[in-house]
Amino acid sequence: MPQIHVTIDVCTSIYLRNPLDTTLGKNILKHAIILMDQIGFDEFNFKKLASEMGSTEASVYRYFENKYKLLTYLVAWYWDYMHFLILLDIRNIEDPKRKMNIAIETLVLVRDNTATPEYINISKLHTIVVENASKVYHNKLVDTLKKEGYYINLQKLVNTISANILEINSEFKYPKAIATNIIELSLNNEYYIEHLPGLTDQDTTTHLSPRKQTIEMIKYYVDRII
Repeated sequence: MPQIHVTIDVCTSIYLRNPLDTTLGKNILKHAIILMDQIGFDEFNFKKLASEMGSTEASVYRYFENKYKLLTYLVAWYWDYMHFLILLDIRNIEDPKRKMNIAIETLVLVRDNTATPEYINISKLHTIVVENASKVYHNKLVDTLKKEGYYINLQKLVNTISANILEINSEFKYPKAIATNIIELSLNNEYYIEHLPGLTDQDTTTHLSPRKQTIEMIKYYVDRII
């Protein structure tokens, strides 16, 4: 299958220089994802990243002010990419309930790797987002960062899903709240099933993977609320 070229739009305030403009910048993203997935965000730093890349810390600092900004960029990239995939997957679908089911499956499965640039390991990036996305939103600077446009990629995704909810039920009172919860569930339930199953209704008798169980749960949740 031919590669699909994707244009991802990330807020310019997050980076010092757009990493997508240069080979070095793309290399920073590639190795940051590999290393962050391997050792975790807390142990990750630019010195280790430079060593992983065979480059210098100074080269990384030309693109990102600190590791938090780099994580924020990766999370924003991920949400813009997920928004693209959902729009791709629901194109030409008229039934709003079917569109919702497809959107849920896309969010959880992160499928269609033909659209993923070679410098992005989407499976590893998904794990990073599952483990660290909350760090991007739950901080003391959230109101300032919101004004600077840090969260616009997530907002676009919420708007698309909430519009789909209103297609299903035009009188539904809380479409954005449910859209946000669907996105959060697509991350959290998978994580809890794998690491803290006592916080979930994990079915230990099924052959279904944590992701497939998460899809079933979200669909059940949506069917009964909307």
